[in-house]
Amino acid sequence: MDASSGELRAVLLNEYGISASYVSPLSGGLAALAFRVDSFHGVYFLKVYEKRKNITASLLGKSDLSMGVSSWLSSNTELRGKINAPLLTKQGNIRVDTEDYAYFLFSFIDGITPQTTPLTTSQQVEIAEIVGVLHQYGDNLPFDFSDVRETYEIPCSELMKLPSNSSDSLCIYRHYDMLMRALDLAHSMAESVRSMDLPLVLCHTDIHGWNLLQSDRLILIDWESIKLAPAEADLYTFWGDWYWGDSNWGSYWDIFLPVYQRYRPNYATNENVLKFYQIRRHIEDIEEFYREYLFDDLTAIEACAVEEHLERECNFLRRLVVS
Repeated sequence: MDASSGELRAVLLNEYGISASYVSPLSGGLAALAFRVDSFHGVYFLKVYEKRKNITASLLGKSDLSMGVSSWLSSNTELRGKINAPLLTKQGNIRVDTEDYAYFLFSFIDGITPQTTPLTTSQQVEIAEIVGVLHQYGDNLPFDFSDVRETYEIPCSELMKLPSNSSDSLCIYRHYDMLMRALDLAHSMAESVRSMDLPLVLCHTDIHGWNLLQSDRLILIDWESIKLAPAEADLYTFWGDWYWGDSNWGSYWDIFLPVYQRYRPNYATNENVLKFYQIRRHIEDIEEFYREYLFDDLTAIEACAVEEHLERECNFLRRLVVS
């Protein structure tokens, strides 16, 4: 799909009443395309999920809940203006479905995504405040969270089928021994964490530079992966120096934690739980990229990008499980 797509413009006009004067592509994510929409009515951000992608089904399956929750938080809590929420169609729907795509429309936020740029001290404080407020909510919200409660399962159905010897040149096969060790460790840690019966809070579970926007303030976006889980399901991304792209940046924890504890003064660091979530996240990403490689109809460029992601994630995981 490109910016001149007739379907894209028809969706904007028929479902939202917006006649687009100009549509320009933006950097998207693994499953979604992104566009800036300029019109007489204003400027919008359009997120378009490609249904051909393997990852899309799981994300869209939770979209009604995640978008509803983000709308409620934006309207009723201190997070107003600090998170994004979808605009409704003329019929009051959160999304528009066509045969090949699912569309979500948002107000456009004029800002910069940190992506793989280290956060400034003020940004670290702002995201700690956002997460601190978010974690004050959970079962006290007017939503049914039964389908997104933490189960501590390890997403590895395809990784468990990895052959120990393969002639395939895909990098994941070279990491076979490390991956099997990581899966064993993750399952053992999952049982340990499950036995702790930790309190569950509302977690975003996907906080990183690609899901932040710096405007006049820092804004947390992309709420498709919300979950009721231990706080560490969000906090792991700030603990240690592994997640934001460059170990030379150091940890955000020393700045993040004291600000976070203003909102949750009884929170105490549990490094075993934090490490569990770090390890599981890398396994989750490797599983998803591997499934994409196996089952999606990738172009040569897309296949190359998947291989690069797999190599990076395997190297990250190796640092955590081989020491």
